[in-house]
Amino acid sequence: MKENFRIRFNPVTKEIEIEGSESFVKTYFKKIQAMVLGPAEKTAAAKKAEKKVKTAGPAQKTKKEPKAAKKVPGGKRVTNIDRIVELIQGSVEGISTSELKEKTGLAESQIWNIVNRAAKRGKIRKMKRGVYGAV
Repeated sequence: MKENFRIRFNPVTKEIEIEGSESFVKTYFKKIQAMVLGPAEKTAAAKKAEKKVKTAGPAQKTKKEPKAAKKVPGGKRVTNIDRIVELIQGSVEGISTSELKEKTGLAESQIWNIVNRAAKRGKIRKMKRGVYGAV
């Protein structure tokens, strides 16, 4: 049976990848590393390259980084527009931009942009300058 050996080197990241039998990997990895990086220089790239060493035989699965939690299907994401529209519709006499700023923690410019978009969509109405109410 013919064995396959492979050596890869990425000069940008200085990663070394060696595939083959365990004896081949042990024999040549340190020699190649010394040629590429120099005998005294052992950087983070070299340590990372050591981890990438593969041996022939049963496939080894590497653990992947855990992914961020997936969105729940059907779960609605509450946006800043939704929060502000809810606050405005919940106030009987209307609410000012300064009150919205205190309750949401958003900047005035963000609130003005959101209020203008919501008014154009017909979700709220402008009662007077700086005061907004439910439709």
